[in-house]
Amino acid sequence: MKIFQVLISFIIIACLSACSSSVTNVYDYYIKNNVEKHSYGQTTESRTKLLFRKQESVKKSQLELVAFAQDSAKYLVIGSHKVAKPFMMYDSLYHFDVTDLYNRVRGNDFIRQLGDLSIYFAHIPAENCNMFLANWPSIKNRYMKAKPNSGEVVYIDYSFAHGIYLSFPKTGNQNEPLSCDIWVGKRKHTISMDDFIKALEDLKAFR
Repeated sequence: MKIFQVLISFIIIACLSACSSSVTNVYDYYIKNNVEKHSYGQTTESRTKLLFRKQESVKKSQLELVAFAQDSAKYLVIGSHKVAKPFMMYDSLYHFDVTDLYNRVRGNDFIRQLGDLSIYFAHIPAENCNMFLANWPSIKNRYMKAKPNSGEVVYIDYSFAHGIYLSFPKTGNQNEPLSCDIWVGKRKHTISMDDFIKALEDLKAFR
């Protein structure tokens, strides 16, 4: 059984490495079964739009931002796909990027470095996204005023939704964050602020 699991993991890694331009499009499974509302014997109508997708080929991960609307409800769906190593710490499960744990791949060591494909989705009310856009100037102002000492990192964090946080680390004299770390399901993705703000503005205009 262990040999079979290792073989499957090897095939997943090999496919992701060989097909760096390929995408994983599974958000519709999550939306249909966890976000969309259905009523027995009735017809429903909903809309989705992919707002952003980033494939981090080195880390074998993918971040998706998807707009969803049904009747008066509107959500931002966040998808996090990672080939990662699972670890239990203080009774909580975390997934670490394989490349962060093993930064060099040599010969037979590759087998022990394999991780598993882990997919996590969450949906956030559009109101939370609009609130962030309204708070963005004050977040930038607090970031600008932060003064990390030598060797320090100052984190300006924003709670986006339950289990989803935006983190703006600062190590120098930057006046404005150019990117942020999105923590989704205890795993980390990095996105540029231009891309993130545009996705939220597109969500706001989405009908």
